[in-house]
Amino acid sequence: MNLSIRDMILVSFFAGLMTLGAFVSKIWPPEIIPFSLLPLLSLLAGAIIGPRLGALSILVYILLGLIGVPIFAAPPYGGLVYALQPSFGFLISFIFAAYVAGYIIHKKENPGLKTFLLASLLAMVVIYLIGLPWMYLIYNYITGKVITLKAIFIMMSLFMGLDFLKAILAAIIGKTIYERTRLNVSKRADL
Repeated sequence: MNLSIRDMILVSFFAGLMTLGAFVSKIWPPEIIPFSLLPLLSLLAGAIIGPRLGALSILVYILLGLIGVPIFAAPPYGGLVYALQPSFGFLISFIFAAYVAGYIIHKKENPGLKTFLLASLLAMVVIYLIGLPWMYLIYNYITGKVITLKAIFIMMSLFMGLDFLKAILAAIIGKTIYERTRLNVSKRADL
C-alpha cells in the first residue's frame, strides 16, 4: 500500500480520534448508560477519508492497543489479552464498517444525504454482524459463561438503538464535512 504524507496524516488523525473517543468512554459515568463514540467515529472515518484510509485508521488504532498502548475503553486498556474481551469483536468490526461506509459514499460522484444514511446504516449492521457473534464465542468458549445468541441480542438491544441513532448522526456530520472538505480541495486545485 503506497501512502502519501497526506494519507498518513489522515490515517493518524482518525486513529487519534478513535483514541480520544475511547477516552471519553472511560470518563463517561457508566452507571448512567454505557456510551461509546467509537461506532460514530469509525463511520466518519470511512465517510470522510474513504474506504481504504478509513479502514486503515481503525486498524492502526487497534494495533496500537494490541501492542500494549493503553488506548482501549475498558480494562486492561491494551495488550494482546484484550482480544479475549467479549467486546473486542466490535473493535474489529469498526475496520469493516469504515470500509463499507466509505465504499458506498465514495463510489458516487455527488453523494446525497440518502447515500450517507444508507452507508451509515449498512455499516452499523456490519458492526453488529461481527460484534455479536464474537461476543457469543468469547462468553461461551473463553469465559465459560453459557449465554445464547438471542440473550446477547436482547442484552445489546439498547446499544443497538443508540448506535443506529449514531449512524444517522454520522450521516449528517459526515455529509457536511465531506462536502466542505471536497469543496476546499477542489478550490485549491483550481488555484
